[in-house]
Amino acid sequence: MDKILEFLQSRVFKYFIAAGVATVVDVGLYYLCFNYAFDKQPVTLFGSFVLKATTISLVISYSCGLVTNFSISKFLVFTDSDMKTTSAFSRFVLVALFVLMLNYFFMNFLIHQLEWFPTFARAVSALSIGVLSFLFHKFFTFKVSSLKKS
Repeated sequence: MDKILEFLQSRVFKYFIAAGVATVVDVGLYYLCFNYAFDKQPVTLFGSFVLKATTISLVISYSCGLVTNFSISKFLVFTDSDMKTTSAFSRFVLVALFVLMLNYFFMNFLIHQLEWFPTFARAVSALSIGVLSFLFHKFFTFKVSSLKKS
């Protein structure tokens, strides 16, 4: 029982809860954008730039999920970080852009090569990159200075 309580209080568990909440925001918003806001149709920007509904939905949903994840991670998970909020957010965005790129290529593979349903592909893509994101955020975004560790 002590091991279970210890795990439930661990940073890893809290991170995956935060990521889970952010993923629900992300995937839910992706579903709404793809199916209703853009009606599964390409979007034309500035009169000539065309984006697939899957792409523009991903950009919008991922951005909202990112802000949700950062807020929960900063204030509930990595509470011992002495990184300034603006610096941590900048680093968080850098990691998120890298992970977004991985998500984009993985989603396109799942949707266009394996012909998966786009919302399911989005969920699988998001979940498969969670461990990588945790490690980047622990050791880069919200790192604790050596002065604070002592």
